[in-house]
Amino acid sequence: MILEYSVTNTFSIKDTQSISFEAVLSNESDSYHIKNIGDKRILKTACIYGANAAGKTNMVTSLMFYLDFILTSFTDLKPDESTHFIPFLFDKKTSTQPGIFSIIFFAPDFSDETNLIKYEYSIALNKNEVLEEVLYYSPKGQKKLIFERKKDIPVKWGSTITGAKKIIADATRPNCSLIGAGAQVNHPVFSSIYKHFSTRVKPMIMPSHDGLSDFILRKIEKDDSFKNKVIGLLEASDFGSISDIIIESHEIPDTVLKILPKEVQDEIAKKGEKPTRRDAKFVHHYDNDYELPIYFESAGTKRMLELTLPLIELANSSVLMIDEIESSLHQSLLETFLQLFLEISDDSQLLFTTHNLDLLDSDLLRDDEVWFCFKTDKGNSIYNSITDYKGIRKEASRKRLYMADKFGALPIIDMQKLKGLFNAKKN
Repeated sequence: MILEYSVTNTFSIKDTQSISFEAVLSNESDSYHIKNIGDKRILKTACIYGANAAGKTNMVTSLMFYLDFILTSFTDLKPDESTHFIPFLFDKKTSTQPGIFSIIFFAPDFSDETNLIKYEYSIALNKNEVLEEVLYYSPKGQKKLIFERKKDIPVKWGSTITGAKKIIADATRPNCSLIGAGAQVNHPVFSSIYKHFSTRVKPMIMPSHDGLSDFILRKIEKDDSFKNKVIGLLEASDFGSISDIIIESHEIPDTVLKILPKEVQDEIAKKGEKPTRRDAKFVHHYDNDYELPIYFESAGTKRMLELTLPLIELANSSVLMIDEIESSLHQSLLETFLQLFLEISDDSQLLFTTHNLDLLDSDLLRDDEVWFCFKTDKGNSIYNSITDYKGIRKEASRKRLYMADKFGALPIIDMQKLKGLFNAKKN
């Protein structure tokens, strides 16, 4: 589980900003909202509010970017390829400086998978290469070095690392992570950490995410048990009398593949299999069975289809990231989804962004789970939790405080200017 992560100089984030999952409040909701690991109380959820373009999504996307870099940079990047890092661009200094990412998390001890221990990892990189990378772990509570890597300096190894150290160091290219390289040579330490993140972290769900839908359709096609759960969830959520989902697969013709951009063709060739297009039909049963193509279904039905995977995957200890979680969902369904997540998850975590203010007073969110984002006059994003603000009474409506701009994350709208632009009557 993630305890905390911090990001510096990435996307709209200039100065170091952090999101913490460590519980700082104690109340009756602890049993649903918190997982205890050792002496740490770790929250299952965190959500981010803020105005449009304030940087809500960037905090989530930055976490996804760095985790993806750790896992895939060794296998997916060519030796001379860019790291695809994007710095904060509204400052001449930061546009040429590296981004920094650090994360504190609990994962199985590589020497005893039944024991969860704390790890601390950080990486600094620019558009071309990794400048620094370091990993610590704390067996029996004592912090120990696993490795420290700096540009143009030999890797410093901790005393617990044995085996193919030189092979790992030699295999680690400037534009990839050492963890990824170590996992590829099957070193038990790095394979353990790689497995932890690769199995837990799920694809980020966006307001419109065709790729995830295709992944779900493929899973429905191959797994009858999964399909039955999806149908049951949609039916129980009042999306009509859906009795079946039919998937039809079609290989994409070579004539179509040849006109695709070369980068896409190379990516297809790398996978070594012909791409397939999947068409889905929902069977609605009323007096008879009626088949409707998926593109005839409502946006809410398709959104709920996307959210079935996270709910079903909770048993696999997942880290879920959802942008604008309320997109196309009725308030009751949104609250039902969050309630189900809290009740059936054990050590899964959910990080999401939202504009839905009613959630603030729904009793589904604790103050230490709610973060607010605002953008300064210099263009950089700042993030604070409700618990960072003093004088917030327990009985006060969080929604009203937000609308009164108590948390500084309300959009500033110049209505008089807008009226002038559109020739409306000015008050």
